[in-house]
Amino acid sequence: WLQDGGQPPAYYVLMAAATSWIDTSDLHEVRWMNGHAFIGDPSQVCNKNLIVHLPEREALPWRGTVLAVHLIRFLTLGLGAGTVWLTYVLARDLFPDRPGLALGAAALTAFNPMFIFVNASVNNDALAAFVGCLTLLLCVRLVRDGLQGPLPLWRYGLVGLIVGLFILTKLSGLGALILLACLLAWLSYRRRSLRPLLVGLPVVVGIAVLLSGWWFLRNWRLYGDPAALNIFVAIQGQRAGVPTLRDWLDEFGTFRWTYWGLFGAVNVMAPRWVYTFFDLLSLAGLIGLVIWIVRRRKTRNSLFVIRYSVWWIPALWVGILFVSVLRWTWIYFSFQGRLVFPDIAGISVLLMLGLQECASLATRVLRRQSPVIGHWSLVIGHWSFVIVLLIIATALPFVSIAPEYVYPEPLTLADVPAEARTEPVDVGGVARVVGWELEPQVVHPGDRSAHVDFVVYWEAVAPDGRDYIGFANLLGRGRQPVGKINRYPACGMVPTSLWEPGQVWRDPYRVPVAEGASAPSRLLVEVGLYDPEAGETLGTVHVGEAKLAPPEAAPPVAHPLAVDLADGIMLQGYDLEAGSPNRVGLPPEVRVAAGEVITLTLYWEVREAPSADYQVFVHLLGARPEPVAQGDGPPLAGDYPTTMWAPGEVIADPHPVALPADLPPGQYRLLVGMYDLATLARLARLDGAGDSVEIPNVLKVR
Repeated sequence: WLQDGGQPPAYYVLMAAATSWIDTSDLHEVRWMNGHAFIGDPSQVCNKNLIVHLPEREALPWRGTVLAVHLIRFLTLGLGAGTVWLTYVLARDLFPDRPGLALGAAALTAFNPMFIFVNASVNNDALAAFVGCLTLLLCVRLVRDGLQGPLPLWRYGLVGLIVGLFILTKLSGLGALILLACLLAWLSYRRRSLRPLLVGLPVVVGIAVLLSGWWFLRNWRLYGDPAALNIFVAIQGQRAGVPTLRDWLDEFGTFRWTYWGLFGAVNVMAPRWVYTFFDLLSLAGLIGLVIWIVRRRKTRNSLFVIRYSVWWIPALWVGILFVSVLRWTWIYFSFQGRLVFPDIAGISVLLMLGLQECASLATRVLRRQSPVIGHWSLVIGHWSFVIVLLIIATALPFVSIAPEYVYPEPLTLADVPAEARTEPVDVGGVARVVGWELEPQVVHPGDRSAHVDFVVYWEAVAPDGRDYIGFANLLGRGRQPVGKINRYPACGMVPTSLWEPGQVWRDPYRVPVAEGASAPSRLLVEVGLYDPEAGETLGTVHVGEAKLAPPEAAPPVAHPLAVDLADGIMLQGYDLEAGSPNRVGLPPEVRVAAGEVITLTLYWEVREAPSADYQVFVHLLGARPEPVAQGDGPPLAGDYPTTMWAPGEVIADPHPVALPADLPPGQYRLLVGMYDLATLARLARLDGAGDSVEIPNVLKVR
């Protein structure tokens, strides 16, 4: 809504006129925005709906706004059918002696899942694709016929009319003027006449400006920007920083996916193998196109020049569109393949040309082995991928899209799985948590897709008609937040104002872990409800924990020790931060002052998974056996208990030790080890040297 409010008006004016007879006064009720939808994040398990849908309001018979929306969708489908027809006509114009190519190109457009999705939606990209491809077709015919002789002015005027409509549909229509300028300059060069450039181009531009110029003038007077991009950026936000080549390469995956099929609000993916298929299809088509270009024989036959010398126009058009997308991505984070749909007809024709060239090349090889096999391989090679496209396009709405928008049904307490049930925990008197499912999970630092999955069961107790926000937090070191999700409960589809007492709602969560989270750590998982109007939390419930593993690269150990303890734990070494070490003599002497805090970092290597949660003791001893200071406590201050440790891990475990202010001068030593807090029994050294490890450094208190 906010984004399309900054778009040129043609599509919206046409659809408003087509639905003007429908009473849409209920728009404010139907358009219930989900303000917490996970836009642009296909990794999430739910909450992908931009609108809170009410099944009873959207059921047949359609009325009001719902009827208008469906009518617009049907009309938009008609635009899509027109674009498919334009693909066929364009292919016939470019390659009139290859009817199979035209059918195949039309199929590539018609069975493109993303193209179907766009044209089944209320989306101005559908009109942009139609008028963009119509512009391309008119340009091809303009150049083709212009090679044979002078063109009447009405031909240029017709192109200007369509370009003007294109500009009023999408700003990318401005690129059509660049395309026309290039083509008419080339035509003037080929015809040795300046008429196309000096007469035709002004006619095209003039009519396009007459049709669309008012919109730019309006924007300039209202906003000080002919395209109103300053207002769009102020509302939607601007890309942070200038994108680098690495950024564009990283985002090119999104560009490919959104050309073939990344649905919803760029948050519903097809199965991964589908994108692999489309990547291979595109690569084969590109290779085949290059082969076709290389194999073309130069000829002076005028018929060949007329028919085949304009095949490059669709390629030029997609190049202009791609550059415009890059420019747009420079301003706004939207590197999406659907933005080149104004040339989907040309792309499909060239792609089909390349695929047929690959199939023909394979056929020639097979015919040397067997003419029969070669014949059937040609037929299969030309049409097999079209059949696969048809199957994919037919299946994806049911396999990938529809399941993301299934309206959840309320449960009862009896429906909650027995293994998930727990003692109900009240949340502000509005609801209570009656169960949760949280399997043991290990996430790894630095993994961009790291997340924790779990399910919560909410029971409505006394809903008060207000829409509370469900939140899920991950707490890491020092109970600091390292992951957060805020959204309506029940997958973002059933706000609490719709709940009725006694209903139970299953609510799955996927909470991403922040890339900078300190590792390793225990991740505490908590959920609750938040009142956005009052700015208050109704209550928080602890539902379990997950594990954030140590980094793959083991930390460097300043002073190796390699002392094995019982229960699979080895003290690999240590590091000591205190005073100024005296490098003369071994071991080094560390000078400290009374009242100072020293930090001893112990490096524990896990040989076998420990069977209990152990405490670490760090004792500072003088001449007597009793410690004069100590830094006892669980590893990492309790943020990573030993029962979470796994074989192969190395844990850097700092322990601060505060020296008493009245500590007498002299030499002191540090003893470390582990013990069971329940029994106070220490872990023995496997070398039989007792149950503690003495740190080689000597502390000298001044």
